[in-house]
Amino acid sequence: MEAQNPLNNPESLAPGTGLPDPKAMNIQKPGKKKKGLILAIGLGAGVVLLLLVALIVVSANSSKVKQADLDAQYQKGLAQGKADQTVVSNNELLAQAYIYKSPAEFGSFELPIPKLWSWSITPKPADGTITGISDPNYIDQSSDLHGFTLELKRADYDKIVKDYDDKSKKIGSDIKATDFTVSGIKGRKYVGTFDSKIKLKAEVIVIPLREKIMIFGTSDSAKYGAILEGILAGTKLVP
Repeated sequence: MEAQNPLNNPESLAPGTGLPDPKAMNIQKPGKKKKGLILAIGLGAGVVLLLLVALIVVSANSSKVKQADLDAQYQKGLAQGKADQTVVSNNELLAQAYIYKSPAEFGSFELPIPKLWSWSITPKPADGTITGISDPNYIDQSSDLHGFTLELKRADYDKIVKDYDDKSKKIGSDIKATDFTVSGIKGRKYVGTFDSKIKLKAEVIVIPLREKIMIFGTSDSAKYGAILEGILAGTKLVP
């Protein structure tokens, strides 16, 4: 049987009918094509991954910029809102203010007291002085800190102003002195820390009024400075 098998007896094959050459048939080793495909897929996946990372980074940076813009806009709006609210609040307080009119012996002056503020006035006809206090809601008579104060007394305007000017010129003092006018009468305004224990910036305005002086003020300029200016803007003095 073996003699009849052409593989065991090559000479029995017809001319030109030998076994084909594997190289001529372009036969590759098993697995080579698959490895190339895997490599191509891996490279493609790497490129896609890099693109995704780049996209995420760009998106994150863009989000940070947008968030920073939003935060800046929010802070700006918040600050503006607080400022508007303060202005509206002060205007409302003064819009329906109670107008205090002093007796003729005290100069017949007028000044507006803010809405919802209490007002206490203590006249002393014997020496021609007046002490007035006004605070939001109620007045704490035991406290030296008030929203608005008024004092009319006999004093030398030049001497009082000089005393305040000297305080403003002391080393370490934060008191600022400027000219200020109330009802057409020129005086002096002082803003700063007058009491080192309290450490609040107060305001004092000194106005000459014939043989007397009128001193307006607030114990807390930051809190009541705008209200004080509104009161002084509506004050009427008789020179």
